[in-house]
Amino acid sequence: MTREERARVESVAARGGFGAWWARYLLSSDNHRLATATRRAEDSHRDGFDRQLATLSDRGYRGAGGGRSSVVPATPEWRGTTTQTAGLWPFSVGASAPVVGTPLGPHFITGSPVHFDPMAWFLRGFLTAPTLFVLALNGFGKSSLIRRIMTGAVAAGETVLALGDTKGEYRDLVERLGGQIVELGYGRGKLNPLAVGALGVVVDRLPDSDLRRQVIARVEAGQVTIVAALIELVRGDRIADWEETLLAAGLRQLYSSGDYTMSRPPLLRDLLGVISDGGENMLRSSEEDVEHAYRDSTRTLRRSLRALIEGPFGEALDGHTTTELNLDAPAVCVDVSHIPDGDNKLLAAVLMVCWSEGISAVTAVHTLADAGLARKRTFEIVLDEIWRVLGLGDFMVDRVDALTRLNRPLGSGLIMCSHTIKDLSAFDSPAARMKALGFIERSRAKILGPIPPDEVERLRAVVPLTKTEELLLTGWAAPRQPTEELLDSRGERETPPGTGCFLLRTGEGQQPGIPFRLVFTATERATQVHNTNRRFDGLRDTEDAG
Repeated sequence: MTREERARVESVAARGGFGAWWARYLLSSDNHRLATATRRAEDSHRDGFDRQLATLSDRGYRGAGGGRSSVVPATPEWRGTTTQTAGLWPFSVGASAPVVGTPLGPHFITGSPVHFDPMAWFLRGFLTAPTLFVLALNGFGKSSLIRRIMTGAVAAGETVLALGDTKGEYRDLVERLGGQIVELGYGRGKLNPLAVGALGVVVDRLPDSDLRRQVIARVEAGQVTIVAALIELVRGDRIADWEETLLAAGLRQLYSSGDYTMSRPPLLRDLLGVISDGGENMLRSSEEDVEHAYRDSTRTLRRSLRALIEGPFGEALDGHTTTELNLDAPAVCVDVSHIPDGDNKLLAAVLMVCWSEGISAVTAVHTLADAGLARKRTFEIVLDEIWRVLGLGDFMVDRVDALTRLNRPLGSGLIMCSHTIKDLSAFDSPAARMKALGFIERSRAKILGPIPPDEVERLRAVVPLTKTEELLLTGWAAPRQPTEELLDSRGERETPPGTGCFLLRTGEGQQPGIPFRLVFTATERATQVHNTNRRFDGLRDTEDAG
């Protein structure tokens, strides 16, 4: 109030009646305003901020920077019986996630940030093993999710190994991260199954003789294992125990000749040569007394090795390794996308050798660290499209099973990916089916994307899901009806609604998982590292021009 107004109100307040009561109320309000203005002036003098610029209203402070909300949304409300509303606690869908690991995107329900990668959660004690299994239909963003986790792993100082990129989906990202690209396939590079890579190179650097003997024994065991796996691929059946013994004996004879060393390994044709030549050592290893009996008993083994050398496998496996894996790079991508999809056996063989070579290189790094010759490091290994190997028969399950059990001793996280759980159960042998399902059961974290209802039924046996989660997974996979509204203003196809939607599950309890939506950053969009549909770019422009 002005002085004149206040004097007039004070004269009215001195009288009696209702007018005096109202005048006293006006004076009290004016006193409060004066006290507030005085306090603001004092605060402004102390810290230099002028708080008189913003006026507080029932919707926030007015003015620039005040944060006034012109529209206040109503809080959602539901009404139900006590029996029905009792199910709201505990909540049927998870509401939060620890901010640990790679940021993936907002929570599908609450919008809060969701962070995850297997190694970060393992190091914090959230997982008992750094293993992740990603399961979703094709085209909904599985590879994009794995690329995001790979990027976060590199940023955290890990070395990422994409061992066997069957579609070239990780190549662009690894190149932009400054990593190494290794090409394999027809007319590309070769990978020697008997090469022990970095593990053989470090043998001479080890000061401890006992450690050297352990590494050499591990190298020999790895060579026999990978050659036996390749023979099983060629035959389509398991290799005999005595044949593995003969392979080991042949390798020992090659190294004992002095022509080969760990850093200069033999080729498959050299192994075939020593087995074909026979000799006293080879006869003794095969428990044959005469040469002609030895030739008869080893004919099948020699034929299998010959098929590896002179058949389609030889295009990629019969020769010295073209490019050694460089684990000093932040990421490594072994690109096998040049192998046609129809050559399933060759592709599976190359994948197996890639995995063996990668495990050998990781083992070499840890061996040097144990000897005090290098720093300790962690790795993230990506095994994409494992169904291509498993689909060749029951005999391949044991090979992949042995590989998936090595992640903790090797200090590495393991990411496996497939389209459907049917890939893990399509075997004649019940033992093979159970062992293959163990891949997803042993994965301490599962990320499930859009899947059909029948897939949910199969998943119940290995992954507990709430009804709400089942509806989310099947709802994300349901396509929209084809209408013109699915075209944006430029006439281009919109992204299907379930793309990038995933459910993170950890453990085997009944606690709900964490649904989230993968959101690309501006840099990811600008660099097109997630664009796996480049074959279709520009087709609409061509149609419009026509």
